[in-house]
Amino acid sequence: MVKKKKRLGKGLSALLNNDVEDFDLKQESNENNLISVNKITLSKFQARKKFDLDKLKELSESIEKNGLIQPVIVRKIKNNFELVAGERRLRACKLVGIDKIPVIISDFDDRKAFESGLIENLQREDLTVIEEAEGYHRLMNEFNYTQEELSKIVSKSRSHVANLLRLISLPKEVKKFILDGKLTLGHARCLVNYAGAVDLAKKIIKEDLSVRYVESLFNKEDLDKKIDDPDIKKNIKEKDADTAILEKELSLKLGVKLTINDKNNKGNIKIEYRNIDQRENILKKLTGG
Repeated sequence: MVKKKKRLGKGLSALLNNDVEDFDLKQESNENNLISVNKITLSKFQARKKFDLDKLKELSESIEKNGLIQPVIVRKIKNNFELVAGERRLRACKLVGIDKIPVIISDFDDRKAFESGLIENLQREDLTVIEEAEGYHRLMNEFNYTQEELSKIVSKSRSHVANLLRLISLPKEVKKFILDGKLTLGHARCLVNYAGAVDLAKKIIKEDLSVRYVESLFNKEDLDKKIDDPDIKKNIKEKDADTAILEKELSLKLGVKLTINDKNNKGNIKIEYRNIDQRENILKKLTGG
């Protein structure tokens, strides 16, 4: 007989549905619903890459005091078990030397195991945007999900899923900055498909540049084209972060497009204007008139 378990988020409960069963305790333990932590291997589908040690210690202290209230979810793999959801709880239990923990046994295939682990992390807001994006990317590549299917499963808008998937193209160094909490989603969006992403990311961190400031360096049209226009992607030229930012700052100051072409400390500055009024305004600003 299948018994419904409490304290599982709504989305995770829906996934579990009737695919779980009470563990046959006679085979593994004399204690109710407990198995040894040594018989549980970590999930190969874990989306989260970074665990906060201080938060794990806080959780382990709470578990040591109150016990593990919410069971972890596992699936049977030969004579042992593979974790489906609850890695933080498992790690915390190991920190305080707890030998046996309560479990829910699932009959999940790989696809559903990945789903449930990702959903649990999302419900607890435990994932960085990069971890979330890579989780979506794996579900699409390995299990043929569509963006529409993903948005329904994780209860997020399709645009949210699509925007995060764009982060997959970021350089590894930039992704690490985001994983470490040094860059926000707002910063990351500006860096997608930008040739000087790594240098600009370092400058953002070093000078503590706000998202609004970085966004001002790229107008909305630039951001949209930078993401979607293959011709712009093809024609983007490498520029160091300082030159790129100076170029944008001068463009904003003059109110027109300004391009700095620099090679071996030589080059030219190109200023574009659309009419005589713009030209006069530029001359006034340059001459102080």
